Amino acid sequence: MNGNTFPLFFASVCGGFFFLLTIGLGLYLVISNIKARKKADASQNWPSVPGTITTAEVKKSISHDDDNNEIINYYPFVEYTYQVAGRQFSAKRLSFGALVAPKNPAVVQEKLQKYPVGGQVAVFYDPQNPSDAVLERQAGGFKMGMIIGIICLVISLCIGCGLLYSWIIRL
Repeated sequence: MNGNTFPLFFASVCGGFFFLLTIGLGLYLVISNIKARKKADASQNWPSVPGTITTAEVKKSISHDDDNNEIINYYPFVEYTYQVAGRQFSAKRLSFGALVAPKNPAVVQEKLQKYPVGGQVAVFYDPQNPSDAVLERQAGGFKMGMIIGIICLVISLCIGCGLLYSWIIRL
């Protein structure tokens, strides 16, 4: 490669990487959110049985940003047991889709007040697969996931157009 083509090659490789990254992330978010919404919609017709809360606690998720600053989020963790046709099941799913993880544990603790350990709840289960159950028949985080997914797809479209333009100019 001569000196004139290397910058274009490098830009194409970097651009291609970011194109694949953003289109992959965008497609993943959009598809997983659509699946969660469909599952939540289907669960509206699922039967329910009484269940018992066995665990209800605030869990902590720790991550780091680009500057290595610690980011702490909290989320509800609920386990429950229930019976279908004489078989005992255990599940952990509160709702479908992503959980919104606030930075304040008190917000999560307030949500968990509906699920005291030993408390009785209605468990909605898939009659085709009774081990698939949920306490709240909704798709959590649906709007935010779709927005971020669509933004990623738009960014990948812009990157793809830029790459295509640079290749056409090169010809």
